[in-house]
Amino acid sequence: MSKFVGHDPKPKTVKATEEFENKVIIRRNNRSLLPRIFADIEDNKWTVAVGFNQTRIPKLHAKENDFEILYRYNPLEESKVTRFGTDTGVEIDYTGESFTSPDDFILWAIGQEKQIQLSPA
Repeated sequence: MSKFVGHDPKPKTVKATEEFENKVIIRRNNRSLLPRIFADIEDNKWTVAVGFNQTRIPKLHAKENDFEILYRYNPLEESKVTRFGTDTGVEIDYTGESFTSPDDFILWAIGQEKQIQLSPA
């Protein structure tokens, strides 16, 4: 169910996003939440968003995600990634990060989020 805009991901990236979506379940406010990956790749901005929502199948007029995590990277200017979480409203910068391709960035963001969400609180 991953969605990629502006980029045709390699099979390894598709497999990693599918595994993340199928194997990661987190608990928040006594609810089980599943992730969904959205990647938007432009020339000057790469973005990976992880939306967490209830495990039920959304209906036509379903509400927004319970919370979202957004990773932003500018391949032309910076060597840093910014992570923003709507659950906390906090931005975290990862400096010194640089990626040779959008696939590398997507895989890195998925790995970071998996580590964060599955680490003991």
